[in-house]
Amino acid sequence: MPKLFMDTAPLKTSPEFRRIWLGGMFSTVGYQITAVAIALEIYALTGSPAAVGLTGLVALPSMIIGGLYGGVIADRYDRRKVALTASIGMWVLAMLVALQAWLALEQVWVLYALIACESLLQPINQAARGAIIPRLVKRRLLPAANTLMMSVGTLGMSLGPLLSGVLVAIVGYRWTYLINVFAFMVGLWALYKLPPMLPEETGEPKVRGFRSVGQGLAFVKGNKVVGMSFLVDILGMLFAQVRPLVPALAALTFGGGEAGAGFLLAAAPTGALLGLFFSGFLGDIARQGRFLTLSYAGWGGGFMVFGLVVLAYEGLPVSGSLSESLLPLLLAALPLAFMGWADALGGVYRSTILQTAAPDSLRGRLQGLFIITVAGGPNLGFALVGASAELMGSAATALAGGALVIVLIALATLLQPALWRYIPEPVPDTRQISSV
Repeated sequence: MPKLFMDTAPLKTSPEFRRIWLGGMFSTVGYQITAVAIALEIYALTGSPAAVGLTGLVALPSMIIGGLYGGVIADRYDRRKVALTASIGMWVLAMLVALQAWLALEQVWVLYALIACESLLQPINQAARGAIIPRLVKRRLLPAANTLMMSVGTLGMSLGPLLSGVLVAIVGYRWTYLINVFAFMVGLWALYKLPPMLPEETGEPKVRGFRSVGQGLAFVKGNKVVGMSFLVDILGMLFAQVRPLVPALAALTFGGGEAGAGFLLAAAPTGALLGLFFSGFLGDIARQGRFLTLSYAGWGGGFMVFGLVVLAYEGLPVSGSLSESLLPLLLAALPLAFMGWADALGGVYRSTILQTAAPDSLRGRLQGLFIITVAGGPNLGFALVGASAELMGSAATALAGGALVIVLIALATLLQPALWRYIPEPVPDTRQISSV
């Protein structure tokens, strides 16, 4: 009989993993509070969904550089030190975000510059962290460990937007930004407590510069299953993004103001969190690639339904009160919650397939490329969806974007069915470091 609830065995068996999980919970909530507050501040300063969507385009070049070379760094040096150094840099940037609010600069370019700097450091941090996780737990517990790590992210993405909208409405941007400064300190403590995490030596000559990046790219190109997992993620994230639409929809279509925006932005992560909480059945799924592919199709379908709800409420009177706008907000939140559910459950296997396919010596570079797709794709999607909303409206953007996701993933799967057919081979039950 399939299990019902999320498998928490990695938390019980690995104290190192438990600390990373706890630190990630605090830092992710703080980060999401800040990210949503920045989007709300940019919209307040400009009144433009395109300006909000531009945050993704601003972040993209830095994210690509950080993802490519962050993975190289994580495969060459102590991954604990790499993650800790990058996290300290992000902590300093969090303080600068708060400082610009306390100084009342109200300059969009300052926010864009801070986003670009943070986007350089974040993939370096995540590449090192992602390469560390398989060293902390038994191989058979990797899906459970990835589920737990995703639960941290989804908890942050559900609580963060909700808290951010309420906090901005009540205490303003200055105090809201300060929360991230303090929350980040827990994540720094968790990394500091880890033992050294040096990459495994393979005996092969080490290459430098772009040739080192090329080794990771060659692996993705040569492994059709991994390559398709990257492609379906890019297709899903490029055309179906909600965040650029939400500030304007909360103000003009559904109502609720800043608190309503936070409510909508919390819907997908809340659906993801519920899905992960009741994810015990994932351990019994053999056709992991098929499940992953269908999850992205579900993501696109949810975006289409969201577009229908937007279409139904466009042009109707709106209220700035959250309580008076609760019905339209709830109806809009349901398809967004389904999107989060589909993305989170599929994402468990997206991470597991990559971690089990890559040797330890390449794991940092593969994690760096992974970050470029799972974070860079949405950032490019923010800009694309924001610009589309300016030209054709939010409803048409959501309907067309969701349809494109489904059609393009179906075509890609027909052309290359390797991921659709993928069933993992049995793996040895080993653990690579000792408890400390």
